[in-house]
Amino acid sequence: MVIKDYVLLMKPRVIWLLILAAIAGYIFAAAPSINIAYIGELALVGLLSTGGSAVFNMYYERNIDAQMSRTRNRPIPAGRVSPENALIESLILSIIGFALSYVWLGLLPTIFVVLGWFFYAIVYTVLLKCRSWSNILIGGIAGNAALLTGWTIARPLDLEAVLLSMAIYLWIPAHIWSLVIRSRDDYARTCIKMLPLEMSEDEAMMMVAILNVVSNAYMLFLYILILRNLIGLVILLATVAWSSYYSVKAIIKPIGRSSGKCLSQAHPC
Repeated sequence: MVIKDYVLLMKPRVIWLLILAAIAGYIFAAAPSINIAYIGELALVGLLSTGGSAVFNMYYERNIDAQMSRTRNRPIPAGRVSPENALIESLILSIIGFALSYVWLGLLPTIFVVLGWFFYAIVYTVLLKCRSWSNILIGGIAGNAALLTGWTIARPLDLEAVLLSMAIYLWIPAHIWSLVIRSRDDYARTCIKMLPLEMSEDEAMMMVAILNVVSNAYMLFLYILILRNLIGLVILLATVAWSSYYSVKAIIKPIGRSSGKCLSQAHPC
């Protein structure tokens, strides 16, 4: 057993964004009376629950992953972790995450923890990913749930919380669709339904670019309407920079693509 493979099943390069969203939600709601203990508890609960949902995603999509050059070396399709062990890992992580959330954070935050898990693992992965390109539009609610988990620790749910969570919701489709454009041929070999596959590559790139402009404009609107402080400005600038970087990186064709060579190690052709 290689511990690294079990960690990789949790998609560590992805779930930390949701963990940060939960922490940001708490900081926005609690400032200036921020409890460091809550931040640590949120981080651990987020690691366990989102990690558990990611492992379930890996377990459920193991046959799809085996068809894609980008994902066929993941622990399950590569044979380094058995599907049964992956499912057990998912259940253990998720159950412990839910339990700790209830004990440490309370009922309402735990409801959002469970909702986030459900929308990613069940709604997005099981029900929609191979049935409708709207999968990410509905499954993206998991991003809202992450921020609202943190928010409801400190304050009741309100319009301000929902508006802030929508910044994450707008970012998720742009990020996912950018990756689809970059690995278009890979996705086309599977049952996965994604909107960029329903149009030409140029049209898809234009759609993602417009969505990013809308997303960045929306975050600027939030700053003017709600945040209006140094913390909000730092988070806004970091988020806009991150969003723009990933979109540009994903949309630009990899070097050597037209010649049949692939020089990208992070996202193989």
